[in-house]
Amino acid sequence: MTKIIAKVLFVKVGKVTINKKLGSKKEFLSGIKKYPQKSAYIEKNGFKEDEQSDLLHHGGETKAVLLFSTNTYNKLNELSNNDFTYDTMAHYGENLVVEGISEADVCVGDVLKIGDATIEVSQPRQPCWKLSANTKTKNMTSIIYNNGLTGWYARVIEDGTISQNDEIFLLKRAYAELTIEVLNQIIVDPLSDGQLTKKALACDALGRQFKNSLEQRAKLKDPKNEPFLYHKEPDAQT
Repeated sequence: MTKIIAKVLFVKVGKVTINKKLGSKKEFLSGIKKYPQKSAYIEKNGFKEDEQSDLLHHGGETKAVLLFSTNTYNKLNELSNNDFTYDTMAHYGENLVVEGISEADVCVGDVLKIGDATIEVSQPRQPCWKLSANTKTKNMTSIIYNNGLTGWYARVIEDGTISQNDEIFLLKRAYAELTIEVLNQIIVDPLSDGQLTKKALACDALGRQFKNSLEQRAKLKDPKNEPFLYHKEPDAQT
């Protein structure tokens, strides 16, 4: 299986900077602000020029690169009454803005060839409180989570340069039922489709952090209970 499924519109990388918490003078460190480059070299832990401050929740081999769809950008603008463009700073911390695919079209385990690099889709992005701070939209994190408009992470199989306007080739699909959209649905309520939840938990390609969250959610047997869903601001944790 080798076919063109999408195109890279923008490649973005960024350094860790000091940011302000939403509605507060308190500061936090984050690499969420990323900026367009013509190209960047990616290796197992991400783009060489890219940085993350919270290595517990961001970056690493399973979350080496974050892909975000133009379609997702547009939907989030509608839902949040914003007019963000995807050709400037990364509002959602994305590394690649892609056109032609979205959460409904991509499956965990998909092997993609982009430029000189080969990557494997690993899991949906689990929304973080910093998304609300970066977009200056109080409920942005919950909008992303509740609507499954998360983007998706990938691990790197083969290092290489990825450039603006590179075509994205689908080389392999092993888990056609486990789209990013489906995974976002069952993390909200694992009991809504027990068979798909079991398949996800048995999926070798699914990222450990997302799988652990899904497993804990399934054990709760209560979709209204919301631990393990997304990374809350430390001051708000109990």
